[in-house]
Amino acid sequence: MFDAVSRETIQIPSVEKGLNLDVWFYKPQGSGPYPVVIAGHGMTAIKEAGLSAFGEAWASSAGFASLILDYRFFGDSDGEPRNFLSLKKQLEDYKSVIKWARERPETFRNDKIVVMGSALSGITVANLLLQDPGLAAGMAHCPLLDGYSTLLALPFNVRLGFWAIVDYVRGKLGLSPVFIPAVGEPDTFAVLNTPSAKPGFEGMLAQGNKRISDTLNIVPARIIIEFMGARLGRNLKDAHSKYLIVLAQEDDIFPNRIAREVAAAAPEKVILVEAPGGHFEIMEGGKGFEININAQISFLRELL
Repeated sequence: MFDAVSRETIQIPSVEKGLNLDVWFYKPQGSGPYPVVIAGHGMTAIKEAGLSAFGEAWASSAGFASLILDYRFFGDSDGEPRNFLSLKKQLEDYKSVIKWARERPETFRNDKIVVMGSALSGITVANLLLQDPGLAAGMAHCPLLDGYSTLLALPFNVRLGFWAIVDYVRGKLGLSPVFIPAVGEPDTFAVLNTPSAKPGFEGMLAQGNKRISDTLNIVPARIIIEFMGARLGRNLKDAHSKYLIVLAQEDDIFPNRIAREVAAAAPEKVILVEAPGGHFEIMEGGKGFEININAQISFLRELL
């Protein structure tokens, strides 16, 4: 019914003058206004790292347009220094795209705006659902929902903690960030060094014909402090609309018990779906992808 899909790349102004967000606009068959999914990537991933499969499926199978963005400092969006990861700025970028869509009612249905997150950006989706009563719903796969509990579940890393504090203080003083490795092999120094982390990132990037060696693979150490305060998933009982969460049953990055606890505490707002496989296997080609994308399509169809 919705098979035909087109994609164009557009530039959307960010909150910083002169800095634009590079955004894919997927359009389903037929004329607008369209319901729309506004989606962002995970930690140091980019939209080319596997998100095209979702934009195509939302359009072809659910009739939803989508606006899939690279955050400032990542991918094809503007901003320096590169790979400057910030949950605050990520939230601003989502809001910039939401605002842009709302200003175009001839193209997008303002009553059917859905926000979508992948892994880290799941906490930003939670934040948006708590702040914005105009959103129709939210979705995320393998989302960060409680950064404090997530970090406590990982082995304590003195070196990571040291550089996080140093860089946090530098940020307060207005100094340039200290960057640390984002993804690495087990037992190496990196924010993510679980067994699935490096091969998982390599697999996602390969979908965009990129290699991990083509990327900077760094983040500012101060992001660890920001993670510690990112706990809004625990407040989803107060969300303005529903949140579809798809977890991976063998996730070795974000503990599944957190998503299950969040869903149990907010049964009227959180819909929890469990997919087989690890953290990265909910992406195209993974054994959890079909359950993940079918859950998203069903959820979107129910909103129409």
